[in-house]
Amino acid sequence: MARGPDPKLVALVSKAHDWFARLKSGNCGNVLSIAQAEGVTSSYVTRLIYIAFLAPDIVQRILKGNHPLELNAKRLLRSLPLPLAWEEQRVRLGMAD
Repeated sequence: MARGPDPKLVALVSKAHDWFARLKSGNCGNVLSIAQAEGVTSSYVTRLIYIAFLAPDIVQRILKGNHPLELNAKRLLRSLPLPLAWEEQRVRLGMAD
């Protein structure tokens, strides 16, 4: 299952956490502000922020590259929005024990 971290997948997780932190801190007015600053649509920002709510163990596996081979950036994006329940996330992303 392990292959080392996938740079695109790690970048998505990082970006989602960064954008959510900007919103939470109040340093960024809203989703539209982030979208304009990043050159993307507000819909994309909204979808990507769901990744900030991944179960911590899923995030760790992605960062370590210890995730299923079939989980890549495209598949993660297609899975959005993810359920808020961590066990359901694990099932959807192929990480259920």
